Amino acid sequence: MNRLLSRQRKWLVITLLFEALIIGALAVLYFEFPEFNYYYLLLMAVSSFFILFDFLVTMIFNFFYRERKGKSELKAAEIIGTDISEAYNFGQIGLAVCDHDNNIVWINEFLSRRFSNIVDKNMFDLFPGLFVLSDDNYNKESVKLSAESHVYQVELLKEARLYIFRDVTDFENIYTDNLNQSPVIGYLSIDNYNDVQIYVGDETKFADMLSDLRKMIVDFGESTNSMMRRIKDDRYLFITTMQSYEKILKDKFSIVDAVRNKFPSGFTLSIGVAYGFPDYAKLAELASNALDVALSRGGDQTVIQPFSQQMVYIGGKTEMLPSRNRVKIRTLSNSFLTIISNYKNVIIMGHTNTDFDAIGSCLGVYLLCKYVGVPAKICWEEQLIEDKVRMAVEGEFSKAEMEEIFVSMRNVDALVRDDALLVCCDHNNPQISLFPDLIKKCHDIAIIDHHRPTSVYIEDPVFNGIDTSASSACELVTFYITYNQKEIPIDSRTATFLLSGICLDTKFFKERATNNTFEASAQLKNFNADGPKVTDFLKEELEEYRQKIAILNNSETPYYGCIVSMSPDNDMVSSVTLSIVANEAMSIRGIYVSFCIGRTGPHEIKVSARSDGSISVQLLMEKLGGGGHLAMAAATFHDDGDTVDNVKERLMSVLRDYLDDAKLDKSDN
Repeated sequence: MNRLLSRQRKWLVITLLFEALIIGALAVLYFEFPEFNYYYLLLMAVSSFFILFDFLVTMIFNFFYRERKGKSELKAAEIIGTDISEAYNFGQIGLAVCDHDNNIVWINEFLSRRFSNIVDKNMFDLFPGLFVLSDDNYNKESVKLSAESHVYQVELLKEARLYIFRDVTDFENIYTDNLNQSPVIGYLSIDNYNDVQIYVGDETKFADMLSDLRKMIVDFGESTNSMMRRIKDDRYLFITTMQSYEKILKDKFSIVDAVRNKFPSGFTLSIGVAYGFPDYAKLAELASNALDVALSRGGDQTVIQPFSQQMVYIGGKTEMLPSRNRVKIRTLSNSFLTIISNYKNVIIMGHTNTDFDAIGSCLGVYLLCKYVGVPAKICWEEQLIEDKVRMAVEGEFSKAEMEEIFVSMRNVDALVRDDALLVCCDHNNPQISLFPDLIKKCHDIAIIDHHRPTSVYIEDPVFNGIDTSASSACELVTFYITYNQKEIPIDSRTATFLLSGICLDTKFFKERATNNTFEASAQLKNFNADGPKVTDFLKEELEEYRQKIAILNNSETPYYGCIVSMSPDNDMVSSVTLSIVANEAMSIRGIYVSFCIGRTGPHEIKVSARSDGSISVQLLMEKLGGGGHLAMAAATFHDDGDTVDNVKERLMSVLRDYLDDAKLDKSDN
């Protein structure tokens, strides 16, 4: 066949050359003997000859081509003959043809041996999983189907209504075996080892408690077929297989709950797990990062990091106990002050919709920078600051002071240098920073925050000041100032803003207030924090009050003790108003958890959630892509197609599926 095609190409080239020569000769004769009057007749004759000649050559070639092709196909048919079915059997391929009603009208021998009496029956009744292949919106070429102990890869040729079944059982078995034996690496940490040791005091009693705890950990390793090794006094490494891990996951890492229940107000465990990659060193790194996230979120929980996927959180239903170790606070304070001193410039930034906790902690950090003599600026953009905060700051600081202390988005880039430190206050999620692009531009970042990190967090900070046991970022900054080895004075104005942040996040000491909170507030009062001014800062505007009442009027109670309030989709409300409404709803008798939904921007809808501590709203908001604290959390939606009603339906779906899981046993707290 190839020789015939080659010969045809040669004839074609020769013919074209011959025709070109004749045309060239006619052109020469025309120019040499122009007086000849019959060139047009000569041209017509030559053209007719060319057409006839080309037609004959083409017909002859087609004749020989069909003859050769027919002989080739005949030989192939003679070779295969009726043994084509054996080829399908060897390849384990089944064929089934359906009519327009999806009834099977014919199957090959392979399928007839696997499935008896399926002809004349509806394909989708027999194999419902194949229905998606007939859907034009289905973007995959095939589906996997399990039937009678076999696994098939099934494709559909729509025009012929032909279903092709390929047996992939052996491949699936090998894949499943490899998956079951793939490595899973985890770290297990005793969260509060030193605190419990100090709190118990009696070395013998502490040793007995520790012995019981270690026995529980060893038993956990043996019962789950895991290799468990202690690498520190308070940390263990365990390695297991995916098959064993699935059992641990199904049990929801019950050892965490078992330890908490056995040692009330004592030991708790945090676990970081990683899987999905063949490199043990990489998995160990991912597991270590997952454990760090679990600890920074308050401990007493498990964080799972599948390779190249989002983290999964299990547990975290209790708040981290306030640290009893003042040495740790003093160490953090001195460390933070030392870090600041090593930079030539400091940029201080709160979160978008900056509230009093964010601005108060920023002013506290600014005070520390001023004390060590390092130039500092606080990020400020009026449109991104809460109205109450903006009015309070502009009322307390003169125009000259505003220019000295604050920097706008337009001018902040001039401060970004290699020797500059960025301090993020009251947040650890780069997506909600006041100037998100600043996170990417600054190499060295410090964090002071009291919120639990989510799957989106600032990586590798030079200082990690996340303490989820604190009521507010202002509380943390107050301790950094007052517990430092040096006596750092706080001016009355800064003390007032720090106290405002504490009062805001604790609802005037009604929620999340601990002994540390009252101690920090007392310290601020010693520095002449103005209480009446704090109250004035946090007062509601009349219009805000009316809006709050209107939203509360549009509420429902889908579950006992649960209230959901909504602002109309065509009304624009501030995120602060949503928070206020959610808080206000908690004052209603019989309400344990509240949610408020409203549109906070043209393309933004927010859910604000609050609880009395009996339900983890943080867990519920994480299911919606948000996060926060156990009793105070939120979620934000930025999809242009979303409406308040759509977001409400998503919230209702989460409540249906996870509300029971989010309920807490208060005895654990």
